[in-house]
Amino acid sequence: MSPRSTKGRWTMIIALAILLLAIALGAVGQICLKAGISQLGFKPPPPKVLASIFTNIWVFMGFFCYGTSSLFYIVALSRLDLSYAYPMIALGYVMVTFLAWRFLHEVVPGLRLAGLAIILIGVTVMAMSYRTGASAEAVQPQAIQAEPR
Repeated sequence: MSPRSTKGRWTMIIALAILLLAIALGAVGQICLKAGISQLGFKPPPPKVLASIFTNIWVFMGFFCYGTSSLFYIVALSRLDLSYAYPMIALGYVMVTFLAWRFLHEVVPGLRLAGLAIILIGVTVMAMSYRTGASAEAVQPQAIQAEPR
């Protein structure tokens, strides 16, 4: 293994770790938002919902997690192709469902679990599509040059 391919592998691992952190923070943000909004009662009026951003710690933390998630996602995008990174966000569905089951005690029916399994299969296929040794230049189409006359 050449030093160049080792460096490329570590760059990819770090970029994926940043992307996974962004996805996890987004999922935690969802749980915080739901926990905070649930404290407001059934169908709270919109002004009360908006005020809860500043008056309810769970809602505030939900927005904070989202903002931080966005910052990490931007960093991940600077290192990964959008066509690779964006589909990985589907892991957020799996994370949110697990966290909602675990911390909010939501019921997760079998059909929903089957859908999550399909998502995981899709994300796995996407993850396998990453070329660890290829640089951005290597995958760009070559310019066609005219032959001399």
